[in-house]
Amino acid sequence: MRSLSILVIALVNASVVQPALAQTHLQPLRDLSGHAVDEPQLRNAVASRTLTWLTGSSANNDYISVGRLANFFGFVALRVSSGQSLTRAHVARDALANLDDTQRVALAEIIGDQIPAYEQTRRARIAMNRALERLLVGEVVTRDEFLALGRAYGAAEAEMGRVIAQSFGEIAQTLTPEQTEALVLVRSAHAAGQPDLAPEPQGAVRLPDVDRQELVNLAARFLSWTTGSPEYNDFEVVGKPSQHFGFVSLRLASGHSVRRGAVAQEVLEILSPEQHQMLDQAVAQNVGAFDDFLSSRALLMRALEVALDGGVIDVADVASFGAAIGEIEAEMTWAQASAMLNVRNNLTEAQSAALIAIRSTYAPALPENRPDDPVILGRQLFAQCALCHVNAGNGVAPSLTGVLGRDIAQEPGYDLYSPSMRAYAETNGAWSPELLDRFLTSPRAAVPGTSMGFDGLSSASDRAALLEYLGTLE
Repeated sequence: MRSLSILVIALVNASVVQPALAQTHLQPLRDLSGHAVDEPQLRNAVASRTLTWLTGSSANNDYISVGRLANFFGFVALRVSSGQSLTRAHVARDALANLDDTQRVALAEIIGDQIPAYEQTRRARIAMNRALERLLVGEVVTRDEFLALGRAYGAAEAEMGRVIAQSFGEIAQTLTPEQTEALVLVRSAHAAGQPDLAPEPQGAVRLPDVDRQELVNLAARFLSWTTGSPEYNDFEVVGKPSQHFGFVSLRLASGHSVRRGAVAQEVLEILSPEQHQMLDQAVAQNVGAFDDFLSSRALLMRALEVALDGGVIDVADVASFGAAIGEIEAEMTWAQASAMLNVRNNLTEAQSAALIAIRSTYAPALPENRPDDPVILGRQLFAQCALCHVNAGNGVAPSLTGVLGRDIAQEPGYDLYSPSMRAYAETNGAWSPELLDRFLTSPRAAVPGTSMGFDGLSSASDRAALLEYLGTLE
């Protein structure tokens, strides 16, 4: 990490205190009490996730926004207090401009120091997503199994927070009174929406993009944590717990045109009162659990804050608190997933088509990062099919178990095939891989008049992967 640290020194000006900021009057930070998570916010979260989880590829759920892992340092509260006016990059630039070379080196070295904990956290989160994927495609996952995965994820994320917090604390102990005052003024200026940005350095050596982004993330967190308060560190938004259902991925794919409340309203207008009640059961569980989540999270925050006073953070306490937080998050996630599956199992054909149509107005439901194993990719793609073809007792679509080689329009117990599909069956017999490939390319082109609402898969490799996965469903 030493070579990286040398590059960081060249990234910012050596000036410790910006004169313009030194003249800024400290502005009171906005009250965050009006932003507390409540039942309407949770209802919007669950309803919007109903769309993204039931209509997206399960790979969409793997994406998580920057700062969402080990988000223990008050930056989200700072951004909310600014009325969403500040940017992470601008806060980071001003924070770095008020550190000396040695402090910047120490901050940059966290990038490498956190990698083992980050990798463990990432793997634990992916394990939870794969368990949710199994639920989505109709496999059995027990609640106890899922909660155990949640505890492992929470403990790993807390350890990542410990690594960062311990280093932040060591750097904080080296701040001069003048630096501390300057950082407080930076915070106040950004919170007030009136930052006086440090000048962009001339001729600076550029870091690799991934390292540069993480340095920005760390610098912004360092400022928010060292200038904030426990109340700000404890603040959390509705998107953090249960961020396993692909909404953030949809927002990115749409060019940030998606708004949670608007999507939720579209979904709720489609659902029946009975289906609303199914989602409301998850909302009620989450309302109570969110308070428990914040209380457990506060214990972890206090353990991490020991470093700000020069203390050594207790590793065992961090693991215990993190596991407790992870279990609560997993309970919230389980309640949401169960409710969404109940809704899916009671959707009409028209409702399923309407959800697919809403999704298509924002972004395609395809995985961004395709795994090399075609069966795994096919399973992720099948998550889209699951909206209609899993738990098909609701009469929306036939089961796809054993579809390869099965006579077309001949699924036992299903008799709602369209006339066009029945006519197609008379001339084509059984579903061969070639016929299914042609059908999956464009269902309406292959069978004009089909009631299937899916537009199809244009990628030959995606269709091949999906067919390979369907071949395992015997």
